[in-house]
Amino acid sequence: MTRDKWAPVALHLLLVWAAMATAVPMLGIALLLAGWGGGFGAAAVALVLGLPLAVGLLAAAGSAARTVVPICGSRGGRLGWAVLVFTLGTLGVLGGLAAYGEGVDLGSAGARFALTGVPYAAAAALFVPDWRVRMTAVAAMAAGVGYGVQ
Repeated sequence: MTRDKWAPVALHLLLVWAAMATAVPMLGIALLLAGWGGGFGAAAVALVLGLPLAVGLLAAAGSAARTVVPICGSRGGRLGWAVLVFTLGTLGVLGGLAAYGEGVDLGSAGARFALTGVPYAAAAALFVPDWRVRMTAVAAMAAGVGYGVQ
């Protein structure tokens, strides 16, 4: 990857991180409040409405990355990319929640909100066609797992 390609990659990953660090906590709070106030049915409605919005937000972020991530060159490719990034990132967030439930210190509430976007950015980095970017994402995930296991 040439030097002038690093800026768009960093911007792409920052955009994915920011979008998901904003959307996922709001989706979680909406699920909690809907479930608390209206039960399982209301939480299911919030989930059915919230998931496509979050994936759509990711797909919009993917449209800005067409030059960085080749799969995002078509509408179907962007949607598939968004679903995969959302799925992998959500698995990372669930792993973080499990670690937090076991007493792993993840910092203040603001830090936890910021950390929410990291698994999504790492998942998005796996689709960048450069081995250094992919290995950095794998190293970041391994460091997170290592921190959670201690």
